[in-house]
Amino acid sequence: MKIRVFVVSLFVLSIAAVVGYWMSQPSSNNTSSQLAGRADTFAFDAKEEVNQFTYFVQVDSSIRSDSQVVLSHSQLSWHMQLQKQSDINLLLGQLNDIAYTQDNKVVPLVNTLPFTVEQQQHRFEQLDLLGLPSEHTLQVVNQIFDLLSYDLSQPLIIEEAQRKVSYQYEQIDNTIVRQAQEITYHNANHKPKKEQQDWQLLITPSGDIEKLSYINTLHWQQQQNYIVEQSVSVTKVANSFQALTSKGPNVNAHLITEQLQTRQHEISDESTFKAALVELKASLSVELAQAVGQYLVDSYSAYEIQALLNAMPDSSSAIIYALQKLQTPQAEAVLVDLIQFEQTSDLDKHKLAMALGRFGASSALSVQTLQSIAEQPNHQVANTALLSLGTMAYFSPEQAVNVKRYLQHNIKEKFNLSTTILAVANSKDTRLLAQLPPLLSSSDDSTKLNSIKVLSKHADYQDQVVSALLASPQPKFVAAFTRTMLEAGHSLSAANMARLQQLQSQTQNPVVRKKIAELLEGKRS
Repeated sequence: MKIRVFVVSLFVLSIAAVVGYWMSQPSSNNTSSQLAGRADTFAFDAKEEVNQFTYFVQVDSSIRSDSQVVLSHSQLSWHMQLQKQSDINLLLGQLNDIAYTQDNKVVPLVNTLPFTVEQQQHRFEQLDLLGLPSEHTLQVVNQIFDLLSYDLSQPLIIEEAQRKVSYQYEQIDNTIVRQAQEITYHNANHKPKKEQQDWQLLITPSGDIEKLSYINTLHWQQQQNYIVEQSVSVTKVANSFQALTSKGPNVNAHLITEQLQTRQHEISDESTFKAALVELKASLSVELAQAVGQYLVDSYSAYEIQALLNAMPDSSSAIIYALQKLQTPQAEAVLVDLIQFEQTSDLDKHKLAMALGRFGASSALSVQTLQSIAEQPNHQVANTALLSLGTMAYFSPEQAVNVKRYLQHNIKEKFNLSTTILAVANSKDTRLLAQLPPLLSSSDDSTKLNSIKVLSKHADYQDQVVSALLASPQPKFVAAFTRTMLEAGHSLSAANMARLQQLQSQTQNPVVRKKIAELLEGKRS
């Protein structure tokens, strides 16, 4: 997953975590009695007493810039029925009153969604969404049941989209809290800069769930810093729905047909264009983005598209994303025009610069435009333009030579070195990277700091970075090295460990001592 301002509409909701563990077999009932129990479920008589609970679920997901500007926000809610069956662990379930908004726009979904789930002690397992397509928004129900599960006797291992986490649970009166014991990322080079998580579950005296409160905040760093936040609230409410009966195993499978029909509709006028924008923000489909982009360049001039950005700020990311994904000379020309118009907002100019960097079929026009902006120190997006040039070297191989030559010139002429270093990192070019070590001894703190951050991610430069720290052991330099090493999952060589231990014993600075200790212990504060 990569954080991109223009493709973030459903970033968090699209992540459906799956429980990654198998517990022991269900209790005392043997297989035949379980099958009998299931048969009783299918023959459920509505006149029998129903042990049913209803919860109101609300999921809020947002992406903000580091200056707290909201780039995207979505809200998904429903009433969830859970109905216990006699003598078996299977629960019948149904979502009712499903409502979904994306950037204050209503996105149509089904009104109800039946499902089944098994409950083993306090763990929810074997969720069956009855044929719901894997890409559907409501697959997020998987994550909800992961959040509602706990085990006081042993850790639970939750398999998420980007990582595997082992949680330890503890009960204090009527409150369950949890603590992450071990986190393993599937890609050690792609994890958030910082994470803050708060999970709390209230239970009734009988052990039923009363309320779940969960907030997870991820701080990501790519070309800029972005904050991804998800909050989930599950609250027990009075039941006002009828008793549930079993549904067919593929009762939700038809939803894929509805989705495919939506994807295939043609954009022929303003009404279908606006509908496609709403769907694009929810699906992020490349095919739909290309169709929207084609309609834009066919139907509007660059000036008119700029007016659309101002008139539809909630859709500006989707419009820019559509033009980026179209990857035609016409789309590139429009993006170049938009970033140069005075009427374009600063926020949109940042998005446009990043779109040009990731265009993938960039011509000399994009290179020259970003270079021109980067060379204007007072331009609103000068630094973003320079960072995006580095990104272009990675995404547009045909322009890589020109971009690398430009970045080499910046290093030689010492032009905006601190940002140029980050642009080199974005380019992922090893030959450019090899030109950075001399900057570790720069007299400019920003240049030196960014050199440490970038080179610390590469084990080949560890000796040189440690030498730079020993020569100038300022707290901010040591802290940056420690943080980068721990986030990247790198280990110190024996020689460098000894060098840092010596620095730790000699320095009088408490911050330096603490950060070296964290690195030696392999722990983040």
